[in-house]
Amino acid sequence: MIDIKRYIEKKEKGLVTLSKLGSAAVASWAIFDIDTGEKLPPVVEAIDLNSLKKLREETVSLLSQLDALIKDIEALGITQA
Repeated sequence: MIDIKRYIEKKEKGLVTLSKLGSAAVASWAIFDIDTGEKLPPVVEAIDLNSLKKLREETVSLLSQLDALIKDIEALGITQA
């Protein structure tokens, strides 16, 4: 699974690009030689859109549950830890 946080950080710096390869999406990660700083061939990673959609659904569900718990705690008159 693609590291979403890393993707966003690298995208902002222009160090990752998305492209279509047939019917799939791929991320191309720019990498550099540690010693020389020379740009090396990119690392290409396939991205499974269905897995991302499933992760999103699970995250939305978890956020909904978290909101319910927070609401229950706040109903006790607690507003901060």
